Amino acid sequence: MLGFVKSRRGEVGETLVEILVSTALLGIVGIGIIGAIASVLVSTEIDRKVSHAETIIRSYASAIQRAEYIPCGSAAAYTAAAGFTPPRRFDATVTDVGYWDGAAPVVVPKADPAPRQSSTLNFGACAPGSDHGLQQVSLRVAAVVSGRPDSSGRAELTVFKRDPAGRPPAASGP
Repeated sequence: MLGFVKSRRGEVGETLVEILVSTALLGIVGIGIIGAIASVLVSTEIDRKVSHAETIIRSYASAIQRAEYIPCGSAAAYTAAAGFTPPRRFDATVTDVGYWDGAAPVVVPKADPAPRQSSTLNFGACAPGSDHGLQQVSLRVAAVVSGRPDSSGRAELTVFKRDPAGRPPAASGP
């Protein structure tokens, strides 16, 4: 029987079992509240990193767009040409540069009944003299924790860079 127990001397108090049960219940509730607060803090930290990474990648893309067009330029060449320095605890890199093969877009009809069509441009590696003036530049910004990239704070973006001079590719061969 839980409740007050009257001793022989007229003293009223709780039993040891009641105190243990109430302490256990308070502990369980306290752990639940602390766990909820911790998960909110972790979620907030991840959202903050992602938000920063997205802002930084937009600035990085702008720097890449302003950089001079480099015919058959490599990822390292664009990284250097952009002159972009990411904020502390973030790393910004050009992960890939694809080159338009010069072929007209391939029109692919959609299977659904709507009369829409999509087109694709083919991008690949650049051979000497085969840069047709359009490049697909892939960028990545990642938060760095303890010297290692942190996947929770990462953003990726692909931009297209066009040769403003509109030069045709150099002729190869004699």
